Amino acid sequence: MIKKFIKSLIAKLNYLFEIQQIPDPLNNINIETTSKCNLSCKFCAYDKRDLEKVPLTTMSIENFDEIVNQSLNLGYKNIGLTPTTGDIFMDKGIMKKLNILELKSLLDGYYFYTNFIPINEDNIKKLFYLKKLKSFGISIYGHDEESFKLYSNGSINSYNKLIKNLNFLLNYIKNFNLNNLKIEISQRTKRGFELGKSESELSTILKKLLSNKNIEYSQNSEFNNWGGIVKEHDIKDLDIKLNDTNQKKIGSCSLIYSRMMIGANGLVNACACRDANFTLAIGDLNKNKLNEIINIKNKKYKDLIDRQEKNDFPDVCKSCDFYRSIYTKNDFIWSFRDKKIKKYSLKETLKLLNER
Repeated sequence: MIKKFIKSLIAKLNYLFEIQQIPDPLNNINIETTSKCNLSCKFCAYDKRDLEKVPLTTMSIENFDEIVNQSLNLGYKNIGLTPTTGDIFMDKGIMKKLNILELKSLLDGYYFYTNFIPINEDNIKKLFYLKKLKSFGISIYGHDEESFKLYSNGSINSYNKLIKNLNFLLNYIKNFNLNNLKIEISQRTKRGFELGKSESELSTILKKLLSNKNIEYSQNSEFNNWGGIVKEHDIKDLDIKLNDTNQKKIGSCSLIYSRMMIGANGLVNACACRDANFTLAIGDLNKNKLNEIINIKNKKYKDLIDRQEKNDFPDVCKSCDFYRSIYTKNDFIWSFRDKKIKKYSLKETLKLLNER
């Protein structure tokens, strides 16, 4: 409680004195190659999104290549491939797209999360030969067969495929030097769960994987509400905490500058994290170029920034618990937590956005 009060006080003072900390807007951009998923997790917005506004689709290889080129020409250095809601390996052409990224000289690297079920063994092996792949995360739902099915609405076949793939990964990396490739296992399960005390088949494999120094682990029983889309009744039988929708907000959110999402349908959304229905869309790549969309001369984008700076938030932002004020210091995404990411003032950021 005290930490929250101090953080809020600092944000208010920084807002008053116009001191901002916006993570480098050109460090990374997100490209969603598919919006399809193989699971329907109770705590996720995937099966609750408006399919008329944001239909399930997969980006063509030609469009992907063109969007990557536009992004790199704008100066973006890294690309996140995790869909807003979906799994990257539901895209049957994903390995071709990763190979396209490998050939881009202007690209520093790319990264993604997956539930590790739709991928096959051949493609698991190929991941370790991708030179520009900096990290990937594996999302684990539940801690055994029953809790996996409860959390993800997945089948026993999906659970068995997960176990099979994790075992394959475990055996494959025993004699493989991961070098600089980082893997994070992120487990979402009930409150009070302790991996070290669990003897389930899934827990046993995870503990063996964590003996590798390049594999990190995080566990969470506090879940985001997806801008108010996920309700208490959706997760009532999961023994997890759904974060409060009434989070106090001071100034604009850093995500609308530093974590943009290009959807599989070509929409450019100002938030890559928790806006499942793309209500913060500021443009469409089927109609305009990226440098025209992520640009302060774009009225939709400028209006969004101006609104948030006046603490006037769109509905999806009002109820969002993933908000990151530009007036506070925030952890950057996992893939870059060990990197020194330059911070910009709002004035510097707007200047950058105006020079396109």
